[in-house]
Amino acid sequence: MRLLFFFSFLSSFVWSQLPSSPKNGIPDDWLGSYGGVMEIYNNNGLQQTVDVHLDLQIMDRPNYWTYNMSYINSKNGETLSTKAYHIVYDETNKKLWVDEGDSLLIEMTLMGNCLYDHYELSGMFFNSSLCKKEEQLVFELTGGNTKPSYASPFIKEAEGIVETMRVGFLQRAVLKKQ
Repeated sequence: MRLLFFFSFLSSFVWSQLPSSPKNGIPDDWLGSYGGVMEIYNNNGLQQTVDVHLDLQIMDRPNYWTYNMSYINSKNGETLSTKAYHIVYDETNKKLWVDEGDSLLIEMTLMGNCLYDHYELSGMFFNSSLCKKEEQLVFELTGGNTKPSYASPFIKEAEGIVETMRVGFLQRAVLKKQ
C-alpha cells in the first residue's frame, strides 16, 4: 500500500512539473501528434493529395511550442519534407507569433478555437487557419495574387473603393490525433 501511495504521489508530482501552455498561447488539449491527408486544390479542382503528420508540442522554455508539419509519400511512407517552426507567445505585447526562422515572424490570432494568420509575400497573399474540432485539428491555407481582380467605383459612405483578390489555391487537411 505504501508503494502504491508513493507511486501515486511521484506521478502526480512529475505531471505537475511538466510545462503547460499559458492561457493565451496554444491550449494544452491541442498538443500532440496528428496525422491525415492534405488535399491541394486550385481553381480547376482537386490537384493532389499528400499524407501529412503534425507534431505540436510545448518546449522546455516558457511560451514556446514546436510546430512540425511533415509531408509523407503515401506509397512508401518516406518523409518528403518537414516544415519546422516555433510558435512564440510574447507576454509583453500579448501576441502569438509563428517563427519560421531567419527572423521571419508571422503574427497569429487565437479566436473561437482557431489560430489565424494573414501575410503577403512576393505579390501573393496567404491566409491560414488551424482549428480544433473535437479530437481533430483542421488546417487550411488559401492564397492568391495580391493584384486586385476587381476595383469598385469610389464609395462615398466608405470614403474609398473595394478591391477584391481572387483566391487561387487551397490546401486543407483534417488531422486526427494519434
